[in-house]
Amino acid sequence: GGSGAGDRALTMSSAKKLQSEIDRVLKGVAEGQELFEDIWQKVHESSTTAQKEKFEGELKTQIKKLQRLREQIKTWIAGDLVKDKQPLMDARKRIESDMERFKVCEKETKTKAYSKDGLAAAANNDPETRAKMEARDFLEGCIDSLNTQKDTMEAELEVARSKKKSKQGPTERERELDHARERHSWHVERMELMLRLLDNDNISYDDVNSIKDDVEYYLQSNQDQDFQEDETIYEDLNLDEYENKEGGLDVLKQNKKEKEAVREAEKEREKRDKEEAEREENRRKEEVRKAEMDKKRKLEEEKRLKEEQRRQAEAERRKAEEERRKAQLLEQQRLQQEQQRRQQEAAAAAAKKPGMDPKQGQPGMAGAPSASQVAARGPAPAAPVQGKQGMVGPQGQQGLKQTFLSQLRNEGKDDGEGGEGLMLGG
Repeated sequence: GGSGAGDRALTMSSAKKLQSEIDRVLKGVAEGQELFEDIWQKVHESSTTAQKEKFEGELKTQIKKLQRLREQIKTWIAGDLVKDKQPLMDARKRIESDMERFKVCEKETKTKAYSKDGLAAAANNDPETRAKMEARDFLEGCIDSLNTQKDTMEAELEVARSKKKSKQGPTERERELDHARERHSWHVERMELMLRLLDNDNISYDDVNSIKDDVEYYLQSNQDQDFQEDETIYEDLNLDEYENKEGGLDVLKQNKKEKEAVREAEKEREKRDKEEAEREENRRKEEVRKAEMDKKRKLEEEKRLKEEQRRQAEAERRKAEEERRKAQLLEQQRLQQEQQRRQQEAAAAAAKKPGMDPKQGQPGMAGAPSASQVAARGPAPAAPVQGKQGMVGPQGQQGLKQTFLSQLRNEGKDDGEGGEGLMLGG
């Protein structure tokens, strides 16, 4: 009873672990397809060849990741451990749809890059050229699929080897994966040689089509339990003869080196073109910068000149204002002096009016008594003096003092004359 419960617990744990792995893979598929779609848009929105090739490289990397996930999904679909296989089947279909889209994109690029003559011939509806290009696309697609399966196998091998102890030998599954990798590598070498021979017209597209069914069966079924590999697929093409006669894979490797050299030369040329474009852009920017600086300096100079003119105009305005104020001040002084002169003339004219004693400057003194009469009368009362002051009026204190002194002098003279009269009379 305890053993049965332990088995059930182990089974539940394994099922839970498997479901967790399936969820992880399906999530990876969803994220990978979203990234694939983003890169796909960038490929078709690229404005330059260099950008398009860059994004196509990223697209190829992403589709290979999806293909590895697809191989895992196919394994689960083929097994009996998963009950609900519909999500796995849907994910597989979506990946295969993206694979077809990538093949179309890659075919367009390779058609443009590989042969301008082929494009021209296709445009002229040349069936021979189209058939040859289709055969070439088939071989390249098979090579990509084999390499993708190899990547999946290598990933599974790494996981299996990381889980076991170092002293343990390879498991049956590990030996199967190693063998399958070796066979895949061999098929890749055959097909790469066929590509070279097809390009050189040593074999025809009919030769490629003659092995098409067998190669497709190998690609689709090599992981099945009852799969039996046909190792005579390429015998009728006599590839070994070409390999021994022309160096075969060595020629292919040399061709790869040549292509790599061409690619490196193209990259170097693109790099130089890019650097030259950058230098040209920098020169243009420098010219624009200098023009802007010249314009700025010119504006600053104009501003400085305007400021200088404004300052000069302000100085002239201030000078004119100062001169105007001085003129006003001088005019005010002249007017004051003129007013003072007129007042003095008016005062002098008033002093010369009739009825005024020119010596005494007092009015009403013509009928004044003589000195003898005054002496006979005796001293004059004080009232007349006050009357004299009152008679002065608006002449001012200085005029009063002068009139008073003058009167005293006159009275003194009159007194002397009276004395003499008195003396003469005696």
